[in-house]
Amino acid sequence: MKRRDVLKLGALAVSMTSGMPGFLARAAARAGGDRVLVVVQLTGGNDGLNTLVPYSNPAYYAARPGIAIPRKDVLTVTPDLGMHPALRPLMRSWDAGEFAWMENVGYPNPNRSHFASMAIWHTADPAQAAREGWIGRIAERIGDPFCASNVGGVSPLALRSDTMILPSLDTVDGFALKLPAGLEDAYERMLSVPRSGEAAFVGRATRQMISDTARVQENARKYRAGSAYPETRFAASLRDVARLIASGTGQRVLYTSLGGFDTHASQRADQDELLGVLAEGLAAFRADLDAQGLAEKVVVMGFSEFGRRVAENGSGGTDHGKGSVMFALGRGVRGGVHGESPDLEDLSEGDVKYRQDFRGVYAHALDRWLDLPSGEILGGTFTGPAWLRS
Repeated sequence: MKRRDVLKLGALAVSMTSGMPGFLARAAARAGGDRVLVVVQLTGGNDGLNTLVPYSNPAYYAARPGIAIPRKDVLTVTPDLGMHPALRPLMRSWDAGEFAWMENVGYPNPNRSHFASMAIWHTADPAQAAREGWIGRIAERIGDPFCASNVGGVSPLALRSDTMILPSLDTVDGFALKLPAGLEDAYERMLSVPRSGEAAFVGRATRQMISDTARVQENARKYRAGSAYPETRFAASLRDVARLIASGTGQRVLYTSLGGFDTHASQRADQDELLGVLAEGLAAFRADLDAQGLAEKVVVMGFSEFGRRVAENGSGGTDHGKGSVMFALGRGVRGGVHGESPDLEDLSEGDVKYRQDFRGVYAHALDRWLDLPSGEILGGTFTGPAWLRS
């Protein structure tokens, strides 16, 4: 899909959903650039302490006699911190300086409810007053609902907009403009009625959308992965993300998720497996982008709605906590650990204290990677770690 075609699709969707006559001007003013931000959600509350392990801290092992990662197994990244051994496939990116951790990330007055905390991350509003998602606001700012998509699963609140409907795809193979059975002829007759003005443009744009949908499908069929993806649903979603980027759809933000991180019991077995799925999928995705010549234009940013308690519970797991880690991957990433290691002697109700507002991490991505005004999209000025190279 060419860039001018995406403009037409955006103009059509804005006009049909908002009815505002200025949609052409807004579509023409959509943000430039071809950089892509891939957002990965780890659903359920990933345990940051067993992901980026404070292996030099005796308090970590004292609080977790049964589930702590043994020091001998940790993938050392600093004199005090190491990655979970299941994340070994990502060490190549770490060694290249293209993988970053953001420590102690959270928000004011933390909420341990999955629903409430996820809504806060999705809307970038700790007061839980915002209706729209932060990515939905990106689409409104650009004036194009096709600038962002969810791939796999249910569309998240992050993509919600009051004036647009952003696409959500189960798979790229299922990407199609579908009509209810029996309405195809009536739809064609409706499009064939002579019109003038904006109505004529909508008719032409609709036909263009049908044509471009077919083109996206054709480009996706031509795509050949540049690496072998694991046989997991998460890896399949990442492969579809790579297909969309390689197909030239012009999207700026792509969203996907990996669930199962609510590890109240048997955490070592469950989280170990999930982190392996995450690492293997991301490593294959990164290798694919390299092979496609697209690695320079894509950055991955990952988060979970909260961390876990410092102390393990009686079921070999951990309960809902507060501060945790975020990660970023890509050639545009300034690798390393951004932020101090958690102070396990200074906790908040048994939890790691947040020291970095997640909106600062978002703001850096908006301002420095997508070249969009973070203050307008996030509703305020937020500072955070400089985890991008440019």
